[in-house]
Order: sequence, then structure tokens, then C-alpha cells
Amino acid sequence: MHVILSAVINVYIINASFLWSLYIDHKALVITGLLLLFLLTAICIRVRIKKKRKKEKLKKPIPPVSDILGNKQELIDALNRDLKPFGFAYDHIQDIFYSLMDCWQRSFGYFRLYDEACAAFSMIIDCEPIYFNYNGKRWMIEFWKGQYGMTTGGEVGIYYTSGPDLNIPGLFNGTFYFCVKDEDRINMSFIFKKNGKILFTRSDYHWWITGFRLGEFSYPSELEMDIVLDLNDKQMVDAFVNGLREAGYTESEYAVRGRRVYVHFDKPHTKQPITRNPVSIYMMQRNNQTWCDAYNSLTQAYGNTAEKLAMIKAEYPSLYNRILNMGKPYSVFEIFHEIKGFLNLSKTDTGE
Repeated sequence: MHVILSAVINVYIINASFLWSLYIDHKALVITGLLLLFLLTAICIRVRIKKKRKKEKLKKPIPPVSDILGNKQELIDALNRDLKPFGFAYDHIQDIFYSLMDCWQRSFGYFRLYDEACAAFSMIIDCEPIYFNYNGKRWMIEFWKGQYGMTTGGEVGIYYTSGPDLNIPGLFNGTFYFCVKDEDRINMSFIFKKNGKILFTRSDYHWWITGFRLGEFSYPSELEMDIVLDLNDKQMVDAFVNGLREAGYTESEYAVRGRRVYVHFDKPHTKQPITRNPVSIYMMQRNNQTWCDAYNSLTQAYGNTAEKLAMIKAEYPSLYNRILNMGKPYSVFEIFHEIKGFLNLSKTDTGE
């Protein structure tokens, strides 16, 4: 801009006498020329200023996501507050969700109708219950893996009972298991893989360890779990291993090292829920993939799950609520209320 002004001034000074003579002889023409020259100068200056402002604007840094959504740790804390009533928490290191120790699900125990209900609620999962008797009780350790709505994940749960089976005409005939008490928890862990690649690992002293990856779509056949269980003693190990064998496991699929049992869970050996059939698999998996694709498309501009879910919470609250209902949602356990009266009688009589 300064260069243009200097050039204009120099032209005026050098040609002053020439311009004066032109002004005397051709006053109107000179005035018109001067006006045009001033107009051209003004246009040049305006263009230069616009270019400079545009350049400065491009150099201005884009505000970080944290200025818009909040600090990452604050977002994680807020997410965990929202997740707690649903029985879960978020692990930002592995980018997975996992079940809390004293989640509401612990009050509902386990019986077969829960697995039968899963397919109707968009959970296409492999179920593998292992039954055995130990220390005066009937125990069950079950493995699960597959697609839980908008998440891919797996579970290992421990249950037992000392009461009789339930016989409810027209509803259920079989065993109801209670979640083990704190003193009967064990150390357990698993490596969760998809198509041979590790997605995450879990390890805890627990009654129910889980892991779920949001936005990951999978078929159960793509998934496998290498599970490690630290059982109480040799008697429990022998009983559990006998349960594995009765379920159909061979020595190539498990190993024993003292009180520790290793199990490779790939293709389930036990009978799967009758509700999981080709029609339900096709319909629910198509629905699951659509939701996963929608989530990934909406959040592709954000760097981590905490930021993604903060945006979803603000812009799509109904989708956010759907995500919070991960794993096995409350709907799966609603049938519990239909057997509760029979169950309370059994607990009173057996002292469970």
C-alpha cells in the first residue's frame, strides 16, 4: 500500500509543471483525469487492504475443541456421571466401556430367559454357560461375545444357587442363579479379539467383567476371547473343568496351571437361544450396522469418544440415551419381575 502511495506522489511532483499547463489549457479534461486517477488509487488501496485482512484471517488459529466442548478430563468425568446409573463406566485409555462392581444388574441374577430375550433387543451374541457343582452350591460361569446394539463386546459372569429349580407353568422351568457375593468373587481376565486382532483386554477381581467398543460393528463369528480364571482351589478347578468337558470343550481349548484355568472361547459348544435365528440375525444386525454407521458419520470430525459423546449429547439427546443403554439394557431383565414372587419364596425357604 505504501509503495502505491509513494509512486502516485512522485508522479504528481515530477509532472507538476506539465499538469499545470494542461490545467490552464484543458481545465475540464485535467480535472476528469485527476478524479479518475484518485479513484484508481482508492480501488488499489481497498483491494490491498482486503487481501491483507484475508491473509490475517487465514493465519488466525482455529479454536481447540476443548474451547467448544470442554476439557477432555471434564468430558470424561461428565460421561462417567451419566453412565453410572446405567451400571457402566468409560476407560479412555482403551476406549471401551465396562461394568461397575455394584451396578443395578447385580440384583437381577441370571436365568436362561435373559439370553432368550437378547435377540429381540438388538443383541446378536454367542452365549456359553458352563455348569458345575462346588462347595454345596450349583455354579454357572457364562461367557458372552457379539454385537450389543451399537457396541461390539464380551462378558464373563459368575453365578450360583443352593435353592431348588423354578417351575412356573407357561413361563419357565429351570434354574435361577444369583450373582455371587463379594467373598466369592475371583480374579478373572480376558483378551478380546476381532479377526485375530486384539481390540482390548479386561482384568479385575469381580463377579462380572465386561468390555464394549462403541461404533464397532461385528458378527459373533469374527470374535474370540482368551479367558483366564483364578479359581479358589483344586476342587473348584476340577469341577469347572468337568463342566467345560460336558459342554463340549476339548483339551486343545483349555489349559490348567494350578488354580488358574485358561479357556479359548471361539465357536460356542452349547445350544444357543432359539430366538437367535437367521431372520432375527439379519434384521437386527442390519439395524445395528445402520446405527453404528450413523454414529461414526456424525462424529468423524471429533478426536476421541469423550468429545464425540459430548457432541451427541448436545445435538442428538435421543441417540445419546440409546448409547448409554449399552450392554444388556433394563428391557432384557424386565421378565425378572414375572418370576420375582416365586424367587422370593425360594430364597426364604433355602436361606440363599
